[in-house]
Amino acid sequence: MSKKVKARNLIGLLAEHGSVSSGELAEALGVSRQTAHTQLRREVAAGRLAPSGSGRGARYVPTNTPENRSFSYPVATSAEDRIVSDLERRIEALQELDRDTAASFSYVAGEMLNNAIDHSGGTTIEVRVLVHEHSVELTISDDGVGAFERVRALRGLESHVEAAAELTKGKVTSMPERHSGEGIFFSSRVARRFELHANGHVLIVDAPLDDVALLAEPARAGTLVHAVLDRPPRQTLRQIFDAYTEDFAFVRTRTVVKLFGLGRDFLSRSEAKRLLHGLERFREIVLDFQDVPGVGQAFADEVFRVWARAHPGSILEPVAMNEDVRFFVERARRTPAS
Repeated sequence: MSKKVKARNLIGLLAEHGSVSSGELAEALGVSRQTAHTQLRREVAAGRLAPSGSGRGARYVPTNTPENRSFSYPVATSAEDRIVSDLERRIEALQELDRDTAASFSYVAGEMLNNAIDHSGGTTIEVRVLVHEHSVELTISDDGVGAFERVRALRGLESHVEAAAELTKGKVTSMPERHSGEGIFFSSRVARRFELHANGHVLIVDAPLDDVALLAEPARAGTLVHAVLDRPPRQTLRQIFDAYTEDFAFVRTRTVVKLFGLGRDFLSRSEAKRLLHGLERFREIVLDFQDVPGVGQAFADEVFRVWARAHPGSILEPVAMNEDVRFFVERARRTPAS
């Protein structure tokens, strides 16, 4: 639960953050998530709230917000820059944003619209914008094949879960001749909260908590992206890009290890190979072991001895390890070459 939740009732949460999840309301009221969800559904039935997203990643927004605007665009004849310009022209509240928030909005909207236009295979894009006192919410959906299915088919992966994990690395695209594959990676770091819903799963990136989660949810058509941008932002676009680039090149990435395992522990070389796939394109790689209770000798050996020695131009930096994980990681690193 994010520390940003301070208000103690539904009205206060909506006023402070512009939207609310069942988990946030449950913590604010001191009740169960089920009780909070029931209250939110009552508000939806009464027409006072509308859901954005689905499953555990769903958030609820006021239906009477003056700045709540939705627009539809055809994929075949649209360009992302023209859509962003159209939104900024038609939504007066966007014209009042400070420079850094406006830049963040234009970047995330442009990147996600570009994905929908070039990759979705759909016919229609729906864009919804809500401007609040301290945040901007952007929802972009399409009726295409779904982002995780697109990546799964492109990479020859076995599941949508593997595809979602791949997207967190950066430099993943179905059109390498036209796209760098950086859009989702950087958009998820520009936003305070970033959700990618597709093919029965939702990938959630919570920037203040520095956490990434992948949850199952009811399947829906196409892809839905929901991004909450702070107003003003915590960091400027330049600061965010500086953290992962050098001489304008995308050289650093942060990979959340827990997304790549078949179980709670990481034991096999095949799990290690899934984690490492494509990471040779980066010079500095942070491997985040948060919430990973243990790894096996084979996994650690494949990552920190075999792969590391085969790719001397890439630096692996493991972080957030417990003592069990640290033991096998250090053991693999110190194993002499045979």
